[in-house]
Amino acid sequence: MSGKSDNALAFGIGTLIGVLAGVAVAVLFSPKSGEEMRKDLRIAAKKIIKENTPNIVYTNRINSAALVRLQYTIESQFNKVIDTLKAGRMAAAKRKEELESAYKYL
Repeated sequence: MSGKSDNALAFGIGTLIGVLAGVAVAVLFSPKSGEEMRKDLRIAAKKIIKENTPNIVYTNRINSAALVRLQYTIESQFNKVIDTLKAGRMAAAKRKEELESAYKYL
């Protein structure tokens, strides 16, 4: 992976961990009622999403590109395995034919 995609992944993970930690702290130390807490959490979540939308979009694009590359790599390797298996079967069939033809002449 490139440095940019590693940085974006680290940013995304850091953002997620920060959000979860913030929510946990807010829930544990809040003197507010459940209704007030839910309202504040909705507002905070909307604010975080609004502030980080460009980063989220960028991270999604990088992850999508990485998934496409991964898919291509897996398909390429799978096709190589299939081709190798076919070549092995062809070689086995050829050898069997050679052995059978040699046996007929004995």
